[in-house]
Amino acid sequence: MKIFFPLFALMCFIWACGSKSPNDLEMVNETPDSLVMEKVDFDPDPTDQIPGDKYLINASSEATAVMVAERLKQLYSEDLRIGIVDSLSRKFIFFEFDLNGDNSMEILVGLTGPFFCGSGGCTQYILNDQGEVISKFTVSDYPVVISDDLTNGFRDLFILSGGEYRVVKFDGKTYPMNPSVLPKLGILPGDGLPRALDFINDNYPWFRF
Repeated sequence: MKIFFPLFALMCFIWACGSKSPNDLEMVNETPDSLVMEKVDFDPDPTDQIPGDKYLINASSEATAVMVAERLKQLYSEDLRIGIVDSLSRKFIFFEFDLNGDNSMEILVGLTGPFFCGSGGCTQYILNDQGEVISKFTVSDYPVVISDDLTNGFRDLFILSGGEYRVVKFDGKTYPMNPSVLPKLGILPGDGLPRALDFINDNYPWFRF
């Protein structure tokens, strides 16, 4: 009994030291903000070498990408059904920007591949925040520069077409479809203006539909 009691007391002491009260656990779980690293749950484009947290914020929303992909599938459902949209053409990029100052983001969508692109440029869209089509552009190249000027409540756009920037103005319902027939800007747009779909110079993920 003389040996057993000290051994029992020692075991109780070890157990007590190893246990934490609820308050102790809360203190242990508190981590200084400087040590918390943001967890990246979504890499929009795992085919490239860009980490998921290095893409442009307004070009990488998973929810927006899903909505745009569904709209493109609807717009090209027949072409997809008969298989004439090749794999290279089933990719897109997007850029969210409030073009009319209503605090809702419009979505500029750029397509690629031989089905959508030719010598003059590619097909592009502008969707509203519900995925409905505001405008479709043909023979349009990248980037799309967003002007500070407004026409009928929407920002003017400078769209490359045929190697020249064209001034594209909202007519009250939509933007003109073919920028190549519109007036030339005549100069390079200022560096301070937002450049949408500029995947050559900025980190854009490509999504599939």
